[in-house]
Amino acid sequence: MVDEAHAISSLYNLVNVPSAVWIDEAGYVRRIDEGAYAEVHKLGEFEFGRVDYAPMVASWVAEGEKSPHVKPVGELTLASPSDDHARAEPTFKLGVYFHQMGDEAKANHYWEIAQALNPDSWNYARQDWSITTPEQAGENWAKKFQTLEGRPYYKPIEGLDGAP
Repeated sequence: MVDEAHAISSLYNLVNVPSAVWIDEAGYVRRIDEGAYAEVHKLGEFEFGRVDYAPMVASWVAEGEKSPHVKPVGELTLASPSDDHARAEPTFKLGVYFHQMGDEAKANHYWEIAQALNPDSWNYARQDWSITTPEQAGENWAKKFQTLEGRPYYKPIEGLDGAP
């Protein structure tokens, strides 16, 4: 699903796409992962994605509760956001509102503030770039990526790659 208003990313504290939230038939959240790719992609020198995520989903579908990748009901808890991150969310949504109203200057103003309040949110940055400077979106992404200085672009997927 495309979450242009960031309702899902807000609810589950997601800061990057693609992300996945596994919700079972009873409505319980069973996993939350970022970087939920089904294959590896290349963008110039940058390689991203993974081949091990789709088999995890297939395991859950085939094995249900017995899948080693599904979390027990009640195990997942979301950390409370910091004060700045909590302020970033409604600030970002003000930008979305002004964009929908056709006031791009106000939209960009609020998106810039939201990004300053939560610089870890790639979602905020990418939405801003794709609307305000689409011709520079790739360049802006590359600049932000460089600031990671070797830190992972996506949080490691829990239970894979030695992640807890």
